[in-house]
Amino acid sequence: MSTLMKKGVLLYTSYNSYSNTKYYNPTDEELSRLLAVTDEILLIPIIVFNRFTDRNGNEIEVVTREIIDSMTPDMVGDPNRLETIKKEYHATADKILKGNYHVKDYVDDANAYAERLVAIKKDVKIWFSVPMCECWHALTHLFASPWADTVDLIKNTVREDIWNNNVQGIYFSGEDVVTAGYTRFDNDKPDENFNNPIVYAMRTVSDRVRSFGKNMLWIPYYHEAASSSKNMGHIINLTDIFDTAIIQPSFFFNPARVDEIRIVSDCVRKQAVVDINGEIIGGKKVSNTEIGFEMEIDHQFFDREEYVPRYYAYEKGFGEFVGSRPTAYYAGAPETMLKVLDVMDKYYK
Repeated sequence: MSTLMKKGVLLYTSYNSYSNTKYYNPTDEELSRLLAVTDEILLIPIIVFNRFTDRNGNEIEVVTREIIDSMTPDMVGDPNRLETIKKEYHATADKILKGNYHVKDYVDDANAYAERLVAIKKDVKIWFSVPMCECWHALTHLFASPWADTVDLIKNTVREDIWNNNVQGIYFSGEDVVTAGYTRFDNDKPDENFNNPIVYAMRTVSDRVRSFGKNMLWIPYYHEAASSSKNMGHIINLTDIFDTAIIQPSFFFNPARVDEIRIVSDCVRKQAVVDINGEIIGGKKVSNTEIGFEMEIDHQFFDREEYVPRYYAYEKGFGEFVGSRPTAYYAGAPETMLKVLDVMDKYYK
């Protein structure tokens, strides 16, 4: 059984905002239609879970206002921006701390999906996730242990037969590694996690995932002008943190990123993350990470005519890799994803 997600789809679950609402929960009939198109499902959360239960049963709140206030200059990429970063983090905390979500909410919701999916198709392939924290970049190291413990929570919550037979791996939900003054990233220190707190968290989670013999998956976005894309290239090319990396071109949502499909296609063809000129980021690819591409579509495909050719640019740009390289569809919320099943089915066939 392949663990590389060759025909995946992102199925969003649990909370979709800080207003205590949840994503639409498809019916069994709708899930059956989905599974007729692809049997590879990624169960993905979208919010920051700041509450966890540690391995000793203690309830913890990972980031508090006191922790933000105690940040020191050595914790950020640009010490001169420390006070500005603290203010930003406090502003973000207003929503996250009010939401007060516990990671068990996601695990329980995703597990309910897993049981329904297996009941419909016994050999369905499922990926769970550890959540994201792209708002407190410099504090991501604090989530490393809770996220690793989340892998344990998933394993202990899921039925043993589903864990052994259906769960392929774990997705790291953060989509980029931001520097821009928030964090350091030392290109020449891959064995030291590039001295970056986000990469430290990635490796901590990966070690736990690998200890259970599962696949570690990442779906970062590519923006040729952004430093985060260079950081992504160093991680994928120079470390074995991830077994599979599926790269987002983002062109569907931003026509200014007209080169991204070509660049991502080049990455897939060369099996190395390259820059706009086709040069391998970091100078070489020494990892075993398999590189694939994300197909991107949402309701705008039906509502706004300018989005139609953007989507078909993906089909043209990535057609040669269908079924041979890792692939996942982003199609927005479950309601929208269900609307594009015919489009997905045509492409995957």
